[in-house]
Amino acid sequence: MFTEKRVIEPGKYTLGLILNIHKFTWTPLTLLLSFMYSNYSHRMMLMNGLFGSYGVLWVLKSQYFYDKNFYTNKKYEYDLKNAMISYLSISVYYLFPYIAAINKQEISLFDTYLSTFLYSLGVFFHFGSDSQKYYSLKYNQNKLITDGFFSIVRHPNYSGEFLIWFGLILISGKEKALSYVPLLWLILATLLSGMPEKERSLKKYDEFNNWKQNTKALIPFIY
Repeated sequence: MFTEKRVIEPGKYTLGLILNIHKFTWTPLTLLLSFMYSNYSHRMMLMNGLFGSYGVLWVLKSQYFYDKNFYTNKKYEYDLKNAMISYLSISVYYLFPYIAAINKQEISLFDTYLSTFLYSLGVFFHFGSDSQKYYSLKYNQNKLITDGFFSIVRHPNYSGEFLIWFGLILISGKEKALSYVPLLWLILATLLSGMPEKERSLKKYDEFNNWKQNTKALIPFIY
């Protein structure tokens, strides 16, 4: 579970392993924050269930349909110092359970409904598209994936992740400015780095331009 997917240089760590370890902490951290702040409100229990389950799902994904790029790309290999910096940079996501833990205002019924709706839809797109990508490439490495989730938008895993984050913002507290910091980080990581990098790598396929012209990047019919 917490091993590299290939043999790498001693003293180096891949981003895949770093992310896996990080997500593993999400459930115990949220439970710990509940205990520390004596907050067992509806809001905090909802955060425990959804934020915690996302971490568990990620760890399970790393076993069965992980993103190979995070484990094989030399760009995502770090020495111990840079691995720790990478870990700390993504720890901005810990803000969600922390803000929920110190937020004593009870969550509304509407926000409860909307957050679970967005989270569930986001999980479907995020993990479903990652699974499709993994198994499509496993059995046909030289084909651009344009069907299934990828016929809806070009980056369905990111679309799902944004939906999950919107749900978590509602749970931590949509009126809290710090709740939007993880979303800002996700925007920077995807719009400025992840998506452009992925699209550059896909330009080698003849059908890429046609697929790009007929499919939006993140939001169907809009963007």
